[in-house]
Amino acid sequence: MRVWCFSSAHGLGALTNDENGKDLPTDLGPWRSVATLVLGDHEDERMAKHLIQEHGFCCFDETPDD
Repeated sequence: MRVWCFSSAHGLGALTNDENGKDLPTDLGPWRSVATLVLGDHEDERMAKHLIQEHGFCCFDETPDD
């Protein structure tokens, strides 16, 4: 599944199937386009695909774990 990756100033990342990010939550933006990705079959990627198919996007925390 081809998706577009976006980043917000709030430390969030998002994946969506809309290249313009129209489905992304406006209250968590503004969103900046970062990359185009192809999701594979890893467990996290399967979950992201499910959320994108259900909601149109998948958000995640971009803050590195310490």
